[in-house]
Amino acid sequence: MTTHINYGQAPGLNTPNEKAPGAYGSKGLHINTNSADFATKQAIHQAQAEKSATTLIAKFALAGHAVHRGQTGDFIVSRWGQTRYCKNFAELQAFATKLGVTQ
Repeated sequence: MTTHINYGQAPGLNTPNEKAPGAYGSKGLHINTNSADFATKQAIHQAQAEKSATTLIAKFALAGHAVHRGQTGDFIVSRWGQTRYCKNFAELQAFATKLGVTQ
């Protein structure tokens, strides 16, 4: 069977009737709405903690300090050749308060 494509014209007898991907009854673009893709409480808490750390690092940067993250959740703050090691986020927050980066 040969098909003739009518560009800019109304469909005729030889124009195939094809559905767009995702159209009702087609086999394309299937979206599974029954999957467990919702965020868990742990994922939400982790995202909020990440946002807090990123915000505090940005505040340090605005104050002229460089903050380097370690792989185990520790931080190193440096400025003018001096460094300060913070073993966790709570120590980083305390150091930020001491420097006047946060209140």
